[in-house]
Amino acid sequence: MYHYRSCPFCAYTRSAMKHIDIEVEERDIARNPAYRAELIKGGGRAQVPCLRIESKGKVRWLYESQDIVNYLQRHAAQTADHNQTL
Repeated sequence: MYHYRSCPFCAYTRSAMKHIDIEVEERDIARNPAYRAELIKGGGRAQVPCLRIESKGKVRWLYESQDIVNYLQRHAAQTADHNQTL
């Protein structure tokens, strides 16, 4: 997830990740200009938070904090369901 520490929307998504108990690599665009450049090149804008989702050879950039949290909740639930059936 591309973020920066003082962003309240980023703090919300980090808090939700902790609550959901899911780990996501965090890339601070304020501390590392290369991450900012990646975000702009891949997603088209320097807006944070942004979750880069790679699935089935395709990349999707999810920008809105609530959309990110919803996606992570669904992903965690699907993973839990899959693990229960194994």
